[in-house]
Amino acid sequence: MKQSVWVIWLGATAAIVWGSGWVSTTGHVVFWGTLAAHVVEFVIKRPVMEAAGGSMGHHFVQTLIYGLFHWKPLEESAQATDRA
Repeated sequence: MKQSVWVIWLGATAAIVWGSGWVSTTGHVVFWGTLAAHVVEFVIKRPVMEAAGGSMGHHFVQTLIYGLFHWKPLEESAQATDRA
């Protein structure tokens, strides 16, 4: 599933670089909207990532790229550990 996010990033970037008119505008909206959503995700889900340990820089970059596909498995793992 993580690879599907690359389609969005690369598609938006291609639209910005090679598109014109509404295609380029759509690329900008998708690119910056996705980036903003992932920054908000990082801020909201930061406690999950802190509990998982490791580098916050790594978690930040992974969340910027993959969004919920990065933090959701961490959250599920923490919940499974809590139930055990």
